[in-house]
Amino acid sequence: MGIYYTYQHEAAWHQALKRGYLEASGEHALFMDPDYDDFKIYYDWMVEQYEKRTNILMNGNYPIWCWDEFPDLGRDGHIDRGAKGIVLTVEIPDEAVLASEFQYWHIVLNNGYIFESYDEENADYDDSHFSKEEIRKSWERIFDRAWCESTVANQPSVGLTYQHVTHRVDLTQVRAVMPFIGRGNRLLDRVRGMGWRIGFKLGLIRSKPFKWKS
Repeated sequence: MGIYYTYQHEAAWHQALKRGYLEASGEHALFMDPDYDDFKIYYDWMVEQYEKRTNILMNGNYPIWCWDEFPDLGRDGHIDRGAKGIVLTVEIPDEAVLASEFQYWHIVLNNGYIFESYDEENADYDDSHFSKEEIRKSWERIFDRAWCESTVANQPSVGLTYQHVTHRVDLTQVRAVMPFIGRGNRLLDRVRGMGWRIGFKLGLIRSKPFKWKS
């Protein structure tokens, strides 16, 4: 079992309270934004990998993204500016979670090839050198924590960030909740964000314990 944090739109949380569980239909997925609609094929790939590596079917849904550190709600990028959201503290069985490295995931989102080594990356190759199958196979390196760590072994200033996905969160797995409002990158948002960070660090802002009563 592990403790994770997932941020969701308030509407998704209200729906979960009616159902008794949280699932991701894709309604609020990034690829629903017309500017990112080409990301859908990569989210579909993540679904395939989750089902393959956990033997748990997604049943047409999309993964729920989770993190092992509480999100910095003082910055933008979680949900749209001014939208209502909620952070859930959840406890999920290890066998229902698939971890991958966040920065390398962005290479997947850009349909790039993930080179196995620094020497290979600096050889006279570009992505067109590789077949579609070779590119997709290279993406699987994002799930290999030992390989990910080896890529920065000689770069102490470079940190790795791991994201986690799961197929569903039963409300019996929710331990705490925290509502929040999505921020933008305007000056007032940044000032308020700084205030949030101070309040969170001092313990003035806390999640409220949650226990599901069906």
